[in-house]
Parts: sequence; structure tokens; C-alpha cells
Amino acid sequence: MIPLFFQKEIILPAATDDDRRADDQRIRDSLDLHPLAIPLGVLRKVPQTVRGKDRISCIIGRDSAGFRLISIGTGRSCSVALDIGTTNLVATLCDNVTGRDLSTLHVENPQIAFGSDILTRLHHAMSGRAEELFSVLVTGINGLIARLCSDVGVDQQDVHGLAVAGNTVMSHFFLGLDVSTIPVDPFVPVVRTPGFFDASELGLAIHPQALVYVFPNAGSYVGGDIVAGIVASGLASSAETSILIDVGTNAEVVIGNKDWMLVGAGAAGPALEEGISLIGKRASKGIIYDVAITGKGIACSTFDNAAPEGICGSGMVSLLHELYAADIVDKSGAFKSGAKNVETMNGEQAFRINCSGGEGLAITQSEISNFMKSKAAMFTLLLVLTRAVGISFRDIRRVFVAGALGTGIDVRKAAGIGMLPGWEPGIITPLGNASLTGARMLLAKGDLLRTIDAISDRITYKHMHDDPEFMKEFLGAVFIPHTDPSLLKV
Repeated sequence: MIPLFFQKEIILPAATDDDRRADDQRIRDSLDLHPLAIPLGVLRKVPQTVRGKDRISCIIGRDSAGFRLISIGTGRSCSVALDIGTTNLVATLCDNVTGRDLSTLHVENPQIAFGSDILTRLHHAMSGRAEELFSVLVTGINGLIARLCSDVGVDQQDVHGLAVAGNTVMSHFFLGLDVSTIPVDPFVPVVRTPGFFDASELGLAIHPQALVYVFPNAGSYVGGDIVAGIVASGLASSAETSILIDVGTNAEVVIGNKDWMLVGAGAAGPALEEGISLIGKRASKGIIYDVAITGKGIACSTFDNAAPEGICGSGMVSLLHELYAADIVDKSGAFKSGAKNVETMNGEQAFRINCSGGEGLAITQSEISNFMKSKAAMFTLLLVLTRAVGISFRDIRRVFVAGALGTGIDVRKAAGIGMLPGWEPGIITPLGNASLTGARMLLAKGDLLRTIDAISDRITYKHMHDDPEFMKEFLGAVFIPHTDPSLLKV
């Protein structure tokens, strides 16, 4: 399997009276890759690079048209897999010669200065600040790549490619495209399949001829991060009907197999995303992923068994389940009068999570209410999409869970609050950051370009923004577990 970016060393015969081929032709013949594009920036460096040398190192990239010579005479070559999230930017630096991952880092998306949610940023962009949103995002990405390179001693000019996955709005911001048509009827993006670009035209501080691939989107609210997640899950190559659930700022659900795929999105993610709730954090050391409330008190499970510092998506699922089971909240998620550990904070009721002694952390009524809407939207998406293709929950053979919800989720508790159907835990596969994984897989296997094109062509996007069935079913799902619990049965 040929990577998306790779090094190839060639023996270049010297020009003679009997061999008057131009430099570029001798390079093409020696590489034997067809078709091969050689950018002007590379051609300008050819004479001083190849004259007097017989062995030349070439860095090659693959694009939709064939192959491209990115750099010549370079011994080091790296590429970056990048997930552009609404809240965080996450990237992995890869060695194109050895195939090894060198470093992975995440930083906060600097666009948060314009608002933590997509709609607020869209409003800013549509109010004349689009260039600022583009500029601050590219600056943040350049800073992230600079840190990755610095950590392992790589020159940024030796970064020859990027594979970029993000939701539709983030991809448009990254490319500096107009976003004004995305949030308004008929909800149409500028581009569905962005494809390849030169790093220089995007303002990236890496090799100017580096190739940048941007994953295609499936609709205004189902982006390249979901297509990358489909690649990571293997759903598109399986004969079995499976579901991919990705919960971040939005919740996206893909249902299908190798023959067909239906995808929809809903605003289910805010209560799970780092930076939205006061104690919401991404899964890492010291973050709560499970909670138990008994007569003896509150017990929390944290990553690396460290002192609690926040709570991730799976921890929120567990907490709501335990609050309901302990009769601390009612079916609507409202705190009951006189419930233990409930107090007033800044004029609002809140539950004190007293793990490991001390004052601990707290979750407010408004955050519980937000999560109730999140879990309702999540289940309603699943219900409406399965009905749309004429199958039931029992027909699903695999369930892949990515995003903020995918690490440490207790399937029994998720079903207990009505967020997921009552699937057996054995069919659930957590994927973590599937967007980043899919982008990294493409770097390792360039032939996945054809797979991605096929996925993009096969996806049917079901718009949920004003879907009447979604709105009707959502109302019953904003209760624990549901106004009609029989819908949760598998």
C-alpha cells in the first residue's frame, strides 16, 4: 500500500551528447510514476539540486490527478493528520520515510474567542468578520504544527503534506470560503468535495509545495470529520448494517453498510464538549468517566485514577443516570427539593460532586437541562434514521461511538437515561477521535482516496433542522428515560 506522501530515491543519469533529455524528463523517467506533476517551485530548484549528483531523494505526494513531485534533494519528510474541531485542534506528526507517528498534540481552537459554538461564529463571519475567523484559525494551526515539529526536532519546511478533517463550517473557515449560505435555507455549502490544495495558498507555514487534502462533507451539518470517521470505523466496507455515532459540538449519526449510508445531524453535543459546561473536559488524566451514588456517598472513576478535575461525555451520562437512580432528579432532570448534595450556587441549584473529599466539582441545573436536550436529540436521531430505512434497533450489528462520548461510556447507563437503545455492550466499539484516526489512515494508505470518493458518493444526507418527525419524537425523549420506554427496547 503506497502512502499518500512518500520518499523515493532515484539514480539520475547525467546529461551527455547522447542523452540530451531535459532535467525534468530524466526525473520523470527515473521515477516512473504516471501521471506526474512537477510544480514550478520545484523546477526552479532542480538545476542546483541535481547537477553533479547521481542519487537524488524525491518526496512524492498523491492527489486526485496522480502524483506530484513536492520536493527534491530532501532527506527528511513528514506529514500531518489534522482534526479541526470546533473546540480543539488535534494533530499527529508522521514520518513519511519510516511510517512512524512522531508526536500528537491538541490545542484549543483559537476561534473560541469569537464564541464557543458554531452558530455564534457564523454570526460573526456573516457580520463582516470572516477574514478574522479564517486568520485566527490558520494562525492556530501553524502554531500547533510548529510545536509538533519543535518537540521532535523536525524543520517545518520538511512537512510535505496534510490530511485535514473537520465539520463543514470548520473546513470552510480553514479554506477561507464564504459560510453565509450554510446556516440559512436551503443550507448549501460552497463546496462538498474540496480535495487538494497547495500549502502556500492556505497560508500554512510548511513547505510551500506541500499538498493539503481536505475531506469531503456530506451536507451543511455533516462534514469531513464524519467521512473520516466512516473510514476509521470500516463501516463502508462491511456487509453488516452498522451505526456510527459521533458526538462533539453536534451529534452525527451514520447508518449503513458497504452498499448504502444514511447520515443525519442534530444539536446534541454542547453538554458533552469541553469548554461548554464549567467542568466539561476532554478525556484525559483526572477526568471523571464514571460515577456511582450510593447511601455511602459518591464515588468517581477517573482516567489514570488521578484526582478529579472535570468530567467528560461518558461521565455526564453516568452522572445523570446515578442522579435519577438516587432520586436526586426527576424524570425531567430537575433537582428534587431537599435532595442531598444539592445547593444554591450563584442563584442556581447545583449538585456538588464530592468525590475524594473536599468540595469537589459541581453540575448546575442549566447544565443538566442542556444534557437532557443532548441525550434526547441523540436518541431521536437514531430513532428517525432507523425508521427512515425501514429497520429496527435489533437489526444493527455493530455500533461505533466516537467523539466526546466514545471514551469510557457505560452502555447500560446510556440506555437507562434514554440516550441509546438497550443494545448489548458487546456490539459497542469506542473509536476515540475517529476524525483524526481517519485522517491518519489516509496518510498511511493513499489508495483510501478512492474509498473516500466512493463513501462521499454513497452517502444520503437527511436534513434534520426542520424534520417534522424529529421534532415530534424529540419532545418525548426529553425525559428519563422516555415518555415511551418501549422505544428503547432492542
